[in-house]
This record gives sequence, C-alpha cells and structure tokens, in this order.
Amino acid sequence: MKQVLLALAFVAPMTASADIIKCTFTEPFVSSTYSMTQSTLTYESIDGQKTVIQKVSMQIKAAGIFELVAKDGKVLQRLDLNNQGSNGMSDHVYPYDVQDNTSMTNNGRGGCESNYLKKTGE
Repeated sequence: MKQVLLALAFVAPMTASADIIKCTFTEPFVSSTYSMTQSTLTYESIDGQKTVIQKVSMQIKAAGIFELVAKDGKVLQRLDLNNQGSNGMSDHVYPYDVQDNTSMTNNGRGGCESNYLKKTGE
C-alpha cells in the first residue's frame, strides 16, 4: 500500500498539470488531443475530419502508466511516460509512448506530449 501511495504522490503532480495531451500517429496520419478539463478525446485526420469522444477519463494504472477510458469502460489509449514515444516518422522523441485501441488509428502506436512535457529532437 505504501508503494502505491508513493507512486501516486510522484505521478499525481505531473498529471494534475497536464491539461492537454496531444498524440501523433502515422499510417494513417492522425492526431488525438485529450482535454482533462473537458473530458474529451478528439481525433483529427490529415484532411481535417474530426471525431470527438465525450466523457473520457484519465486513470492512473501505475507509476507513469495512464489509460484514457470511455464512459462505457473501453480503454481508448494507454500512455506510458517513458520518454521513448515516437510517431514512427520523425526524429522527435515524445515523453509518452501511446497505444491507441481504436479504428481511428488502426490500433496504432504513436508519441504524445502535454502542455508541460514537450517532445525533443528535430
């Protein structure tokens, strides 16, 4: 129990300040944006088509492991704060590695950044 509380104490300050998490994917070229304040996950394709999923919650699963969960309990995305995220094309290194579980990205992997933790590289 002490370990769980310690992990939450370490992770909670980072998540509490991450109002927006933006992820990029390739093949297909799609981005997703999670808004903590609005509890929405928005997917946008390269041609500008948007799909908004309402009532999405962010759940802490372990230290540095987060899930974006729809109101029906489906895990939409699993994020790992490991500083090894990649969109599969650029030389950017993203703070979050993400596994998307939707047809929007063909269940793709990508990289994510927040408004406080930014990608690095060219």
